[in-house]
Amino acid sequence: MAETAEDVAYEPVGVGLNVHETPAVEGRVKWLDSPDEVLDFVEEEDDVTDVVVIVRGGTTTFLTPALTAGICGIVTLQGAPESHLGIVSREYGIPCIMSVAFDKGVRTSRGEVVPADGTRIKLDASTRPKATVSVEVGAPVSDEPVADAGPGMTPEQLAQIQLLLEKFGGEVPHGAEGDAVMRAKLNTKILELTDDSADRQLTVTEVNDILLYLTWNEWDALAARATEGESGLIPRQEYEALGILNSWFRHPGWLNVIEEKVGGTGVVDIGALAQREIGTKVNLLHAWAALAAPFFGRGIAVEMGLHDEHRGAADLLPSATTVRRIYQGIWGQGGMFTSMRDYHAPLLNGAWLDRFAADRIALAGTDARSAFQKFNASAELLGFLHHFDNRLGLGDSGPYPLPDGEFVMVRDLFVNEPAFEWSELSGDLPYSITMAMAFKPDSGLEVKVTDLSTMFTEPTNYLQHLAGVSVYTRQHWDTPATEVQALSVSDMAALRQRVETASAALYRHIAGMEHREKVLAGAKVYTAGFMLPFARAAGVYDELVAEHGLFEVHHEAAAVYDRIVSGVATEMIPRLFLTGSWGVPVPEQG
Repeated sequence: MAETAEDVAYEPVGVGLNVHETPAVEGRVKWLDSPDEVLDFVEEEDDVTDVVVIVRGGTTTFLTPALTAGICGIVTLQGAPESHLGIVSREYGIPCIMSVAFDKGVRTSRGEVVPADGTRIKLDASTRPKATVSVEVGAPVSDEPVADAGPGMTPEQLAQIQLLLEKFGGEVPHGAEGDAVMRAKLNTKILELTDDSADRQLTVTEVNDILLYLTWNEWDALAARATEGESGLIPRQEYEALGILNSWFRHPGWLNVIEEKVGGTGVVDIGALAQREIGTKVNLLHAWAALAAPFFGRGIAVEMGLHDEHRGAADLLPSATTVRRIYQGIWGQGGMFTSMRDYHAPLLNGAWLDRFAADRIALAGTDARSAFQKFNASAELLGFLHHFDNRLGLGDSGPYPLPDGEFVMVRDLFVNEPAFEWSELSGDLPYSITMAMAFKPDSGLEVKVTDLSTMFTEPTNYLQHLAGVSVYTRQHWDTPATEVQALSVSDMAALRQRVETASAALYRHIAGMEHREKVLAGAKVYTAGFMLPFARAAGVYDELVAEHGLFEVHHEAAAVYDRIVSGVATEMIPRLFLTGSWGVPVPEQG
């Protein structure tokens, strides 16, 4: 972190959303607008530790080389603390203020106002939810006219968007209160997992209850992502639209193959892997995606006029039944979603807690704590990058209470997925890295785990409350859980170097891909990635590849590729996230 320059006078020029509480930081500005600029920046700068980078969007992977190089601060023009960049900047401990609208500065190539490169800047990130950005008095100011970008949103439209960010449909709030409101709207108790309900196929009414709740549940977890903006590296909204649409055309058939192979009881047992194993993608996020993606993709198809609500509607009943059985195995009994469980997700059985305690590394010294923080952040960043800037590379669970008042949070990071051809850039890195983080009894942390297997805390800077960690690697996806390898602090430091080397190589690889290549690769990560752990566990992976197009875009989705990348996705995906209008009810005659 850069030292304070006491002789510099500052004036405030913007306010934004603070990701996590940190001491104020000062540095010099660098605006980064493309992957080439990011690469040039880290290669040409001898020391970036006093640099605050400013970027347009709130996505993680665009800044990969700058994050690993050690910048001292981040400012974005778009995005929210719940975005991927917010999550990873928290892990690095880098101050990050998002969605800042600068009062004055110079113009970017698109006419945005930002402080000039080299200007001294100060981030006062000590408070939340908002924080102030200041620049040195006398910094360059441009009086160039801004090109007319057309009519902007009216104050009324802006107020409507803000309302939709705060309340689902303008009415239902986030959190436990929203959960209660949504459950009161349901006609059945199908969200409560019981043994008898897992033995039969769901009815149309029950599936529509799941769908109705999912629209709020998805908004509750992801509404802030509607403001995340663009990534200069990966066209995520475009591949999301294509990948989710493709999931609608593919997933019901794939789930049918899984169910026919292992039967209903076998599906429940696949879900129970979440209790028996660490380093497995059989987790809440993948179950949630397998359930939600076909519904969301169907909503996109109806939105784009590809068909009406009757097409394929009957396929949703057996596919939702299969995924609900996966949830039965994950949880056993009770509510399907963490939003029904006070956002707690203690999935692993007690034997793992004993193993974690036996392998714990105390973090009493600053060297060990720093080594773990850097390792955790670097591995998490590669997990995001390896999965094309989405959360499939991350899985949090917990909290797991301990008898002495401590509690444990468990994080799985997936850094070498062999199903993706770019995994060769990860070399011999392990398939997954698991971190069991033990927190002090008096931490005061409030922890929640969303249904996307992502942990959030209040206060946000949770790392200072760590008492110890247990860290493991699983070399391959099918390595027996009994053969995971525990790491020492020195092991973590050595593995971090390999992780950062892989991240650098993968960043260059993705930056060199054509736009269409990126969209198709990301769509593959979504459609196939959602289903991978269940297909492998059922023993049907090879069959899905050979006979059911596991890594292929369905011809009906491929036919609208040009429409999706023409601007439709960047408008449609945030709107559907915010409104929940993707949740088209299943008709009875379906």
